[in-house]
Amino acid sequence: MTTRHPLHQPPPSATRPPAPPAPATAETTSPDAVTALPTSTALTTPTTLVSPGRLVVTVCRDAERFGALADAWDRLHRRCAAATPFQSHAWLHSWWLSYGRRGRLRLVLVHREPPEPPASPEPSQPPESPEPVRASGAPVTAPAGTSAGTPAAPARELVAAAPLMLRYRPLPTLFPLGLDISDFCDVLLDDHCPQAADALAAGLRHLARTALVELREVRPGAAAERVVERWRGPVRRRADSVCLELPGVPMDDLLRRLSGASARNARRKLRRIDELGITHRAVAEHEVPGAVATMLALHGQQWRGRGVTPEHLRPRFAEHLARATRQLVRTGDAALTEYRLGDLVLVSEVTLFSRHLAGGYLYGAHPEARAKVDIATMLLRQDAARATATGRRVLSLLRGDEPYKRHWRPETVVNQRLLLARRHLAPALWLRAGHLAGRAALADLARTRLPILLAWRTRLRGRRTGGPPR
Repeated sequence: MTTRHPLHQPPPSATRPPAPPAPATAETTSPDAVTALPTSTALTTPTTLVSPGRLVVTVCRDAERFGALADAWDRLHRRCAAATPFQSHAWLHSWWLSYGRRGRLRLVLVHREPPEPPASPEPSQPPESPEPVRASGAPVTAPAGTSAGTPAAPARELVAAAPLMLRYRPLPTLFPLGLDISDFCDVLLDDHCPQAADALAAGLRHLARTALVELREVRPGAAAERVVERWRGPVRRRADSVCLELPGVPMDDLLRRLSGASARNARRKLRRIDELGITHRAVAEHEVPGAVATMLALHGQQWRGRGVTPEHLRPRFAEHLARATRQLVRTGDAALTEYRLGDLVLVSEVTLFSRHLAGGYLYGAHPEARAKVDIATMLLRQDAARATATGRRVLSLLRGDEPYKRHWRPETVVNQRLLLARRHLAPALWLRAGHLAGRAALADLARTRLPILLAWRTRLRGRRTGGPPR
């Protein structure tokens, strides 16, 4: 029985191509099988950016195949303007190696097959039906009549990808890879293939037969928003983490955002850094593993007794961060910077770069550094210089609403949590959305009421013991 529900659907557009058919759901179809989308889904405008060829949707559950996708994934990553380093193959595959669970991987991949060669005038044997491509991404079987001497056909091109994993609690749900330690999650769409979003939405609908889709930490303007526009089924949106952003301008321009007294104080702190003779250097690729270990050790010392994030001290996080950062440094998508006073490493920071954004991901500071310099100001000056030198418009302070970030009067940007379901799973979607709304209400209550309740409890304890409030 189908539950009637007003669907969240965008208004029809005269320029949008018709939605492609969903992948086959017949009982005889393996969930790993590929569904080929007909070429009629291509745009018919004369200015189309896509070369002829059909789109093929696959679901990859094989971790080894995921590793083999590195080159194709990186090419797609470069063709997606909204992508961040958290969607790079280096970050996601490293995350899977450290955090993935066997049998949970779900990569929705969209490939564009090369155009078929012109028909030969010579009669040939009747072509055989191509063997379906499995989720492992095995190549399409060549038609009969091709010989060993025939030139190899052009490789299929990856034009969209949704890196997901299946979790069973609280409900069977598909979540993004990298969740919890990634500030932004997203899908990848080739900006030169407009119909890739339709194909990726069809692939997601195929997986959503028995599970919800919950896209977390989606930054405004992310590629996932284009997929949601094409979703045929109920959608719910919830606020996720708060991120703070500054413009990618030189430090002098950032100082002008402050009041006169605050700006003078910041300039005094910068002069103090220079007077101490603190230097900084970019860590070379081969030095990254050792430098990451040093940074995490400093990070643990820095937050000792002050509520460190437990995950940052675990071996699996250190393993992932060293492996991913080394690859990202090699491709220019990250920098690891050490700030030294003589031979002593005072502070170490990992900074990530996307096409339009630079952001400090994590840093560690020696306990003595806090007494000597203002660490946030020192890091911000270097990150601002990098963003300016490379033409990046945004200097992101990433997730977190800490007071030291607010000092610089940043813009508040709220990530989104996008909940998607097929119509027959709408009740499960409502249940999940209600659960999240209840948690958010309790969190707001704790923020507004808990300090008052704690203060009253402290007063009552003081009266009972006959002493002053503690």
